[in-house]
Amino acid sequence: MNTAGLDCRNESMTEFLFVYGTLRSEFPHPLAKRLSTQARFVGKGSTPGLLYDFGWYPGAKFDPHARTHVIGEVFSLKNAQRLLAELDHYEGTAEPGNAFRRVPVKVRLERGRTVDAWSYEMGDSKARRRPIESGDFIHHRRIKDQRPVRG
Repeated sequence: MNTAGLDCRNESMTEFLFVYGTLRSEFPHPLAKRLSTQARFVGKGSTPGLLYDFGWYPGAKFDPHARTHVIGEVFSLKNAQRLLAELDHYEGTAEPGNAFRRVPVKVRLERGRTVDAWSYEMGDSKARRRPIESGDFIHHRRIKDQRPVRG
């Protein structure tokens, strides 16, 4: 059964969103700015998994048994259904063959609290990708952007 684009919410889940890439508040993307105005920032956090570099955006594979973590931010959603629909469209979850899907993850906030949140995970993409060792896309981009260009 193809579950792409299905509404995967359940009634008992608190509506939090964990973002780790272009939707983070530090990233200059219009949808990141919109998220920061239409949702409440809860804090920075992490969840077990691996983060990969696709160039201008990352992709995560979440694994509760991983020794590495994906670093990001948690938002509490004010109008969850509408905002998640917009984000699903941005991530392309309903497009056939798209590499991303919305999944529930457990996120540990910097202050120790754990929350259940939605996030976007890449599927089994065959695309060539490099792991981001730090698990932090913003940090990775800052380092990458500081490298001198070879002439």
